[in-house]
Amino acid sequence: MLLPLLGVVLAMLVGCTTAGSPRHSLGELRSALLAHDAERAVRYIDVESIVDCMARDMFERYEKKAESPLALAGVLVGRQAAALVMPVIKEAVRKELMEAIASSGETGYFHDIRRASVWYLNIEVSGESAMVTPMGKSDVAFRMAKTKEGYWRIVEIIRKREDRQRPG
Repeated sequence: MLLPLLGVVLAMLVGCTTAGSPRHSLGELRSALLAHDAERAVRYIDVESIVDCMARDMFERYEKKAESPLALAGVLVGRQAAALVMPVIKEAVRKELMEAIASSGETGYFHDIRRASVWYLNIEVSGESAMVTPMGKSDVAFRMAKTKEGYWRIVEIIRKREDRQRPG
């Protein structure tokens, strides 16, 4: 009875850390971040896709909140203008991200990354896509996609809750 249970646990551990799994890619990302290796870290972060998804989500929220045809037209014009400058925005975000990762400062998110573990993430794989949600309280989840090379990249950051009502 104990031997089959031990076999199942061992299979789960091996499967979760196997190269080519989302959890393994997240572990590699964590290691790169802690080593301040920006080149290696961005291998696991698809900045272009994340920025595209954030812009899409922002404009969809604005469209839903538009209270008149004129407001909706403004949102649509804003969406078109944003599309024109999106390459510049993506490059700026990539540059800032790489500089933050490469910095030797141990404040801010590095403290949290040092304490973090990929074992505290729920990962649901469906084909070439995986949804990752932290265990416990978190307003953020993210989606990963498998690359042609066989590793996984973060491609979308998802807010699990809509904007909260601000008092007053």
